[in-house]
Amino acid sequence: MADPDRDAVLEVNAAFYRAFEGLDLTAMESVWLRAPYITCVHPGWALLVGWGPVMESWAGIFAGTLEMRFTFEDLRTEVRGDAAWVIVTENLVSAHRDGRMTARVQATNLFERHDGRWWIVHHHGSPLHPARGSSAPLH
Repeated sequence: MADPDRDAVLEVNAAFYRAFEGLDLTAMESVWLRAPYITCVHPGWALLVGWGPVMESWAGIFAGTLEMRFTFEDLRTEVRGDAAWVIVTENLVSAHRDGRMTARVQATNLFERHDGRWWIVHHHGSPLHPARGSSAPLH
């Protein structure tokens, strides 16, 4: 059975990753709620709070990145009233001026509904390390 709220949240989540892969700050700004309480934690970074710091972080990431590609595992979505979240494992391949990197990141994206539209209000990415005994590289 179709769930319009779940579908709308998944579309905003997909738009977030399209902006991320496209290294497109304008598109990234279009999915975030313009509010002083939005938050973001990039892997290995401290908490960023507010529109300015969050958007400056994306601008910096995009400026230093040549390419970004994601594949996803274990995507889970939950909608509760005007709040929703997507939890997903990101498999990331990126290219930078100093080389290529691969990583696995456990991400949580939180959404709020305002005036009938869903917006991202929080993104948190934590690096996933290979299981003990695994020969998989960290990057």
